[in-house]
Amino acid sequence: MKRVNTSTKNIGRFAGQWVVIDPIKNFIIASGTNLKDIASLVTHSAKDKTLPVGKAPFSFLVPRKDEGP
Repeated sequence: MKRVNTSTKNIGRFAGQWVVIDPIKNFIIASGTNLKDIASLVTHSAKDKTLPVGKAPFSFLVPRKDEGP
């Protein structure tokens, strides 16, 4: 896992990698080669009430240019 702090406008730079996106700041906060690398940043208990609904960091696999419909 590599910690980064960059805008989602630069998401193309992470093609083929898993990224963690902070929906509040709209920033990429980490990247990794697989989901296990970044799992600690995106998993939390359903009982955790400190995070507002829909505001928890989430993971996303950035497609490569040759991938897609």
